[in-house]
Amino acid sequence: MSGLAHQAYLRTRLAIMSENLLGREKLHKLSTLSLEELAKHTGFDKYQGPDPTARLAAFERAQMQIWLDELSALLRPLEGPARRLLTQWASRYELLDIKALVRGKIGQLPNEEIERSLFKLPGFLSLNLDELLNTDTVPELLRHLLKTRYRSLAVQALRRYEENPDPFLLDATLDQQFYSNLINWAQRLEGHDRTETLNMIGRFVDRHNLVWSLRYRYNYRLQTSEVLYLAIDGGRVLNRAKLQQILQMDTLEEALGKLPSNILRSGEMPREITNIEYAMRNDLFEYAEGAMRRSPSILTSVLAYLLLRRGEIKKVYAIVHARVNGLSDSILEEALNPLEDIAA
Repeated sequence: MSGLAHQAYLRTRLAIMSENLLGREKLHKLSTLSLEELAKHTGFDKYQGPDPTARLAAFERAQMQIWLDELSALLRPLEGPARRLLTQWASRYELLDIKALVRGKIGQLPNEEIERSLFKLPGFLSLNLDELLNTDTVPELLRHLLKTRYRSLAVQALRRYEENPDPFLLDATLDQQFYSNLINWAQRLEGHDRTETLNMIGRFVDRHNLVWSLRYRYNYRLQTSEVLYLAIDGGRVLNRAKLQQILQMDTLEEALGKLPSNILRSGEMPREITNIEYAMRNDLFEYAEGAMRRSPSILTSVLAYLLLRRGEIKKVYAIVHARVNGLSDSILEEALNPLEDIAA
């Protein structure tokens, strides 16, 4: 981590930015507004045009651009592994762009349509989207990535895609490489930064591994060995040995009986995979809310803020999306409840 002056700068910026978090009451109030009132409060009224889908897409990209701009400001004083870690966290949006490009190539969509789904990335990210956009096939796109800092990701993804051209498995490979690189940079930190950051990232990994491993095994009926091959190392309580023990059970109910008792900070684990995902997500957000305010590691506090901010931005988008599409209040409430506690 940087020196005391840089830490003071980050603490100050974080204190200012934390005022951007809406909290449960304000988010609930937004969900009760009419579309006209909601558009004024969120800035959606700036996006005009006859196509509501295009307006929503433009609004979503603009909201995520706000998140990227805030991350850029928090990144400014960092150097060394801390800077690389936060850059890797931001590169999640490069990864989302790669996934959008892959889907576009598979669907043989026009470049103009693919481009509308891409994020405008800040200068510290270096992916050449124009070059990737002008490729003709998924393998060609991945070979272009071999010339970038995504070489290791591209090698794994290309090999996996050539073995089995399944976009679902390709998505899993991209996620696996992203988290592996994130953990690699966290392990290069020192002191509280290393311990606290690995603890937080371990919670991301546990959530991802548990939810997707259960889906692969009990919904899609993949073999245990295949599921473990797609798992990510670095979980807080779910290492490969424990995952293997869980996934060797014949039924989902038996598998849930093998979960560590401390995988959630409070409450019982639900019995359905969708609700398990919600419970793990809420548990992560609750932990992040405390870490943002109390962690001895400013880097962990920054990561926690970015997680909470992104969660709220996604929730605001979900509210606007629901109103534009005329969904009922009950459906909207049901959709939003899983994220209810992201910034209490």
